[in-house]
Amino acid sequence: MWAIVPYKEPPFGKSRLSNRLTPSQRTVLASTMLEIVVDALFQAEHVSGILLVSDSTNLAEFTLKEKVIILETQTTNLRDAVTQAGRFASKQLRCPTTFVVPADLPLISPKDIDFAISQHERVTIIPDVRLKGTNGIIATPPNGFEYVFNGRSYHQHHQNAQVAGLNPKSLQIESFSYDVDTFDDLMMVIQLQPKSRTATVYQSLTTKDSSLPACD
Repeated sequence: MWAIVPYKEPPFGKSRLSNRLTPSQRTVLASTMLEIVVDALFQAEHVSGILLVSDSTNLAEFTLKEKVIILETQTTNLRDAVTQAGRFASKQLRCPTTFVVPADLPLISPKDIDFAISQHERVTIIPDVRLKGTNGIIATPPNGFEYVFNGRSYHQHHQNAQVAGLNPKSLQIESFSYDVDTFDDLMMVIQLQPKSRTATVYQSLTTKDSSLPACD
């Protein structure tokens, strides 16, 4: 199966961090998390390729990876971007199943990606730690039901999949649970894994700008 990774570059992306980080700092953080997600998917055994859908023009480095396709989009709407990517995967790649993975999961691992795929039947929905948002969707077929991304989409995705007759399965995976939308989210990730790549990058930002709170 192919993974779909939607990426919105700052200043439009990660806007909820704007009260603590400048646009350039948010760009560094967002691109770091994107690299973490792409690397984990690249190492997963059961991912055939990665469809990176974005309105960004600064993704040239990812074209060097063998299994990555950059799909340019003109929309900043996450649902529309994911739906566009699903159509491309189905029609152009002849892919019967897609795995939508957010670009801001700094704790994600290849092992957990493969585990999620191994448990999949028709629709697999992976929630965030609060059981409110959606941090992963495996769907057979792609776009088999309507996507909703509004921070409270977990139960809505279940309902939409049921309406489509796809019998959704819920799967809680710790490394998928923590996405970074707010500064509190970022601090939680750093607390959980203080030596992670995300923590190291944030530490470098605090070193350059003493006005930012340092991570312990």
